[in-house]
Amino acid sequence: MEFNVDKCKVMHVGNTDDSSTYYMEGSELTKISCEKDLGVWISDDMKCSKQCMYAFNKATRVYWV
Repeated sequence: MEFNVDKCKVMHVGNTDDSSTYYMEGSELTKISCEKDLGVWISDDMKCSKQCMYAFNKATRVYWV
């Protein structure tokens, strides 16, 4: 199975040193602090505030008929 380098990203979790740069097939991978995976927002600090805000915003858009 081959990886799509354009879709690969790096997230440093916790109090780690994030000065490292990672490469795949000669391309530098993008560093991110938050990512959505399987419908759940995951952040580098492992707090659920982004997920809660997403759920709140989605709930306020629901109209009762």
